[in-house]
Amino acid sequence: MKKIALLMLILAAVNVNAQTVRRVKFVNHTEFGGLFGRVKYQNPYVGNEEIVDSKTNLTVQTFNGIQLNRSLSAGLTLGMDWYKAALVNPIAGGVRYDLCGRKNVQLYGTLDAGYAFTWFHDDSDGFNTKGGLMVNPGLGIKVGKPGAAAFTLSLTYKRQEAHVTKVPLWDQKERFEDRVYNRLALRLGISF
Repeated sequence: MKKIALLMLILAAVNVNAQTVRRVKFVNHTEFGGLFGRVKYQNPYVGNEEIVDSKTNLTVQTFNGIQLNRSLSAGLTLGMDWYKAALVNPIAGGVRYDLCGRKNVQLYGTLDAGYAFTWFHDDSDGFNTKGGLMVNPGLGIKVGKPGAAAFTLSLTYKRQEAHVTKVPLWDQKERFEDRVYNRLALRLGISF
């Protein structure tokens, strides 16, 4: 009889704790778009003459996390950025914060910071491309009812580092290039 009474007390305590547990809300924000910027580099084949070029690249990313409170969500951002000479896969910690807005249109802030890998990048013989640190702050507009799926448009600044070891030329012992991709990112997406 004592065992049955003890079992009843344990089950009652578990039931009370189960009722007070707060439900965790999952958040997903998937988007794609373009990376836009101007690049200045030296051409080693023409007397180290500096060349300036406009660059447009593709980007895709998904943010998956939990809603911490009504305005703030935190989670993990996974992405893929196609630069002309590198395909990098950033993995970052990220936050999304609803700043202000009306019922169906919301202004939000975003911040992702992490490291990019080159898992899907394929180098030419003698080359070795490695990723680096990445930071991506910005602002966006979310259009949709609160608590439901919404379309998003974001404008962010993306800074991505990369390191490339190259085949030495003529009398060089080593040759490498440290790249910093500074881009304006314009993305369209969906959030739920």
